[in-house]
Amino acid sequence: MSARFAHSLLQEVAAIGVDTPTLLRGLALPFTPEDLASGRVSLLPNHQFVLLHGACITRLAEQANRERDLPPMSKGEVDMLCYCVITCENLAEVIERARSFCAMLDHRAADLSLELQGTEAVFHMTTRRLRHSASGLLTDLSGLSFYHRLFGWLIGESLPVRGYGVYAEALVDAGTLEGFYQQPIRFGCEDNRFAFPARLLGKPVVRSYRSLLERLSLFAFDQVGELQAGGSLVEAVAQILAARLARAQGLPSVAQLASLFNLSRATFQRRLAQEGSGLAHIRQTVRLQLARELLLPAAGLKLGEVAERLGFSDVRAFRRAFLAWTQLTPDAWRRGQA
Repeated sequence: MSARFAHSLLQEVAAIGVDTPTLLRGLALPFTPEDLASGRVSLLPNHQFVLLHGACITRLAEQANRERDLPPMSKGEVDMLCYCVITCENLAEVIERARSFCAMLDHRAADLSLELQGTEAVFHMTTRRLRHSASGLLTDLSGLSFYHRLFGWLIGESLPVRGYGVYAEALVDAGTLEGFYQQPIRFGCEDNRFAFPARLLGKPVVRSYRSLLERLSLFAFDQVGELQAGGSLVEAVAQILAARLARAQGLPSVAQLASLFNLSRATFQRRLAQEGSGLAHIRQTVRLQLARELLLPAAGLKLGEVAERLGFSDVRAFRRAFLAWTQLTPDAWRRGQA
């Protein structure tokens, strides 16, 4: 993931009083704001960006709500919205149920609506954020992207849109935002919106409640690449494992991962084998990559903390594994980086 948008996020949270070096250290990210600003770090692994994006958007959303004296919408309420729509028959019912759910939250969420314009359906997400607020702009874009990906995931196909329209003015570099969201963005609209072909409203919901549970626990609609038609299953699995480890969460089982991709366990393992890999190899590769990042002096972590983040039972188990991977002890590798 390009570090350009990450730098923009850090600039915005710094502007609202967040100590960004402390924020990065708390996330155990092995770079500083200066590394991003100077270009010394130009690309971030997806799991690093997931951590940074989540932390920044959370703080920006809190600021945007403070500006209008509004209570925030909690993560639990977002998950509950997803649980409510998973039993819908089609996309039109999904949007109506999401609208009803948000209406019950007394403006902690946006006011949602759907408008038909000939062959197009326009999804509206009206918030009470300030037009001249960078925090509001980034929070609303994150919300639009959430609904865009949720709707497409529920019907099992990408939802083609002609870009995002946002209520806020262009308070963050438009090129940076469009590069990240992969959509043209129009600023200063009457509300936040995107349009898609109206024929998709009749598309059935093809995801199950179980697949939603797996999605929210493993992938959670984070801003990371999703498996597209013809995409690499190995890369998608590696992203999920890396994001879980980066959050210090347990690694999913074969059955959980297979369910996430709507595959049987046997088909999931066969697909990995066809791409020349297996789950054990992917786990080892991801663990080694993250171990190297967490051992960097800039991360400031003790070996025990690194071992815990990687899911090892103790430091000795981590030392043995790292030695087998690299022929170096973690201490020797860290000294070499210093």
